[in-house]
Amino acid sequence: MPEERPRRSPHPTKTPKAGASGWQLIAVQSISCVVVILIALIFRLIGGSAFAQLRQSFNESMMSNSFVATLAALLDSPGSSGGESDGGTGESTTAGGGSTAPTSSGTTTAAGETTAGGGTTVTTAPTAAAAAGGDDLAVSEPEVLYAPEGATFAPLAINRLAEKPVPSGTITSYFGYRENPTKGGISFHQALDIAAETGTPIAAMYFGIVKEIGENGSYGKYVLLNHGNGIEVLYAHCSEILVQKDAVLRAGETVAKVGSTGDSTGSHLHVEVRVNGVAYDPAYVIPADEYA
Repeated sequence: MPEERPRRSPHPTKTPKAGASGWQLIAVQSISCVVVILIALIFRLIGGSAFAQLRQSFNESMMSNSFVATLAALLDSPGSSGGESDGGTGESTTAGGGSTAPTSSGTTTAAGETTAGGGTTVTTAPTAAAAAGGDDLAVSEPEVLYAPEGATFAPLAINRLAEKPVPSGTITSYFGYRENPTKGGISFHQALDIAAETGTPIAAMYFGIVKEIGENGSYGKYVLLNHGNGIEVLYAHCSEILVQKDAVLRAGETVAKVGSTGDSTGSHLHVEVRVNGVAYDPAYVIPADEYA
């Protein structure tokens, strides 16, 4: 008879213990948040420029969308100085593989040749002091590195090449903070001013529809074009509007003529580029180097 072997009792299955790693992670995150808040409160209580510098560093790092940079800004010493940004520089790739590098905010002297609508060449253009508009955004803190509400320094890339709004001219005022030419004081210019002779034709930068035409004390005679996907371009201080509301326009088609209506010190074109109601630097889409 075969020998019967004793049966082995099965080993009891060990139930793994619930790890505490999840709670440890939550605890570490909570402690980190408390530490950061305490640091901010300490700087707030100290007063002076320490908290203001800390807040400025925090805003800069938040704009960079980097958690590490944000945390570093909070832990960094308030006396440390970082690189200053003029808000008007940066490179962005546009449609067609090209790139434009907006120039830093400033005012230059308008000079050079300007071709009027009838083909007449004028050897001089309005000077910077006589070709700027005062339609700016009010600011409460002039020494800041971020844009006020309603505007942004973020780069803008549109997958279509823009037509030149005017055949020629000279940029007299860039996008960003500046000394207001008509009211004085520091304000935020949400557009690009291009000095050109009165009567110079203004072209639609993209295919679009005329959303609004009008006249007021700030923009003077203006035309607002809707280019779809939330993109709008406003042309202001015109001497004459040549289109009607709801008209469909091709890129490069004339919409108005350069003038100096409204809050303006001289004949120029005010070009304002908006995306979903927020003003972007037009130098990202306009070939600004051709108006230097």
